[in-house]
Amino acid sequence: MNSLYNYPKIKAMISFTKGEGYGRPLAEFSLTGKPILASNWSGQLDFLHPEYCTLLPGQLTEVHPSASDKFIVKESKWFTIQYQYASKVIKDVYKNYKKYLTKSRKQPQHIKDNFSIDKMTEVFNNILSEIPVQKLDLKLPTLNNSNKLKLPKLKKPGDTAGIKLPKLNKVKL
Repeated sequence: MNSLYNYPKIKAMISFTKGEGYGRPLAEFSLTGKPILASNWSGQLDFLHPEYCTLLPGQLTEVHPSASDKFIVKESKWFTIQYQYASKVIKDVYKNYKKYLTKSRKQPQHIKDNFSIDKMTEVFNNILSEIPVQKLDLKLPTLNNSNKLKLPKLKKPGDTAGIKLPKLNKVKL
C-alpha cells in the first residue's frame, strides 16, 4: 500500500465513505502529505485536520433497503455527500493542484504529533489516572522495548519497480 500511496501518478485520495468507521486507509494515506477529499462524517474526522484536508459536505440519508442486513439495519442512516459539490472540488483540485498540495503538507505532522503509539499511551494513561483507584483495578502494561514490531522494509516513494497502473484517458474539464 505504501508504494501505491506514494506512486508518482497518485495525486490525491478521494473517499465518499458513508460512515464505515475509523478509516485506516485515510490515516495511512495522510502520511504522504498529498491532498485528501473525504466525507465530513464518521471516524476519519478524529484524525483528518479540517485545515489540511478537504471535507465534503452532505447529509444523513436512509440506508437503501438493498444494503440492509444483520449488521446494517434498515432503520440506520448513512452519510451521502453532495455529489455536485464534490465534482466541482475534484475539478478544482485538478486545476489548482499546488494550492491543495500546500494545504495538505501539514497533515502528516498532525498525525505524527497526535496519533503515535506514544501519544496514544499518554492519552489512555491520562484517562485512566482520572478514574478513582477503588473503582478500577487495572493498569496499562508498560510497553516492552524488546517486543517491538518488526515491519518489512518499504520501498522508497517513487520506486515504481513492479507496479503497473492502467493508463487513464484524460478527461476534459
